Amino acid sequence: MVVYLVPILLCLLSAISRELSDNRRWTIMMGVILCLFLCFGYMTGTDWKTYEYWYDHLDFNRFYYGYVSEPGYYIYMMIMNKLGIPFWPFLLFTKCLLFILVFKSLYDYSKESIWLSLMYYLPWFGLYFFIDNPLRNCIAVGVFMLSTKYILEHKFWKFFWMTLLAASFHVTALFLLFLYPVFTKDVKKWVYLVLFVVINIVFMNRELVVNILTVVLGKIPFFQNKVLSYFLLDSVFAQGKDFSFGLVWQMALFVLILCYKERIVEQIGGEKGLFAFNAAMIYFLLVRFAMSFQILMRLQLYFSVYVCVCIGLAFLSFKWRSRLLYLALYMSVTMYVCVDKITGTGRYIPYTNIVDYCVRGEFPTFSQRYLYNIDHSPYTIKQDFEQ
Repeated sequence: MVVYLVPILLCLLSAISRELSDNRRWTIMMGVILCLFLCFGYMTGTDWKTYEYWYDHLDFNRFYYGYVSEPGYYIYMMIMNKLGIPFWPFLLFTKCLLFILVFKSLYDYSKESIWLSLMYYLPWFGLYFFIDNPLRNCIAVGVFMLSTKYILEHKFWKFFWMTLLAASFHVTALFLLFLYPVFTKDVKKWVYLVLFVVINIVFMNRELVVNILTVVLGKIPFFQNKVLSYFLLDSVFAQGKDFSFGLVWQMALFVLILCYKERIVEQIGGEKGLFAFNAAMIYFLLVRFAMSFQILMRLQLYFSVYVCVCIGLAFLSFKWRSRLLYLALYMSVTMYVCVDKITGTGRYIPYTNIVDYCVRGEFPTFSQRYLYNIDHSPYTIKQDFEQ
């Protein structure tokens, strides 16, 4: 468990030390350490099991039939496979590229508050994004992050084609097209407040969300299986919570960022600041849905970096005494979320890293790796077998 807390403590150390926070070499070194920790996990997580099987059993004919996921990933996987690249170098290469995108974006938007933003990002999003690693969704998020330059430059058609590329990896990216007009618009704070309250009241009933999704998506062939497995059948992804400590915390952060909108936008600058703020607000508008259906947290992943940026920058708006109180609360919640996440499933403990196995020259078989966390984790639960 300690191995998961160390990166968060290093981020805290960097945040409170002026010498470290401004040190470029320390920033690069921390980036490398975090990349090795997050991206090189070996038998942790669950989705790699499916992706490795697909990669090692490629059949071009399945591109036309019998393959139920988005075609972009299958094409990408097929190209890398045909180049003779084994699965794990392919996976590590992809995750490292995604990490660079995330880390660079946090730095570009945050700068002074990067360590506070990163400290929040790691337990709330980083562990799931890089270690559990829903790879197709993660690639789609990465493509969206690359496309944000076209949002800021008001080049809709370039953004449109990039979004279609992202959707070819994970169809949830299509959702972003509807948000294009909002991303750089100076939306009044009261509008977001009203939307947030209405959404949380109207959709407090989980069944209402199910009915809407069933009516809207249930008759579209591609989405039929998704609706059935994620929302109607007994699925791990349908076991969200209607009310929790997490929801209260998210509401508090929503109010905080809303109150400090002007300062956040000013610190980032211009339309770039408006984009980050609007992305954070969209994230919070999705909170109710994600709390009721954990699978819908995948929509929030597109905005995860920007909400962390806004949280970190809000901290800089406080006077020093308020900063101490905020930092203490911030750190306590962060550590709690980290411990709660890694002890709530067997996916994260025991932690294994492929670098260790490369040094030793030992590479367990697929079946040995598949069962490793299930057999050795004290936190294994029923859902860990449902992969």
